[in-house]
Amino acid sequence: MTIPDGDADFVNWHFTDTFLGGKASFRIAGRNFPDTSELLGSTGVRECSSILRRSGVELPASRKFYAANRDRALLDLVVANVQQGKTLDHLRLEDFADTEAEESHLREMFQQLRDRLIDAEQARIIHQWLQSQ
Repeated sequence: MTIPDGDADFVNWHFTDTFLGGKASFRIAGRNFPDTSELLGSTGVRECSSILRRSGVELPASRKFYAANRDRALLDLVVANVQQGKTLDHLRLEDFADTEAEESHLREMFQQLRDRLIDAEQARIIHQWLQSQ
């Protein structure tokens, strides 16, 4: 979420601290955050090493760097919460969407996620959360 993607204005102040200052950490799927690729595939994930290099981040020439867009990051956050049995009361769809169309798109993505979940309790948590939005 802190990497510019060309589709939106880049105004995220976390970039400098995370990638240039080394003062902040980030989450890596499968290391310090759940790997959601089995549920979500590569939806919303992009290779962005060239963007990082152009922005001043030193990466070896052959190094690939993948990042989630805003929607995928939110889906990943929800999965992490429901896998821990947590409710989603602290999240509101409208806080992650600038337009009704974006909110509708997010709602569809969450419905698809809910339908893919094997764990009935996790699906129930997402269903109840969507109903409350």
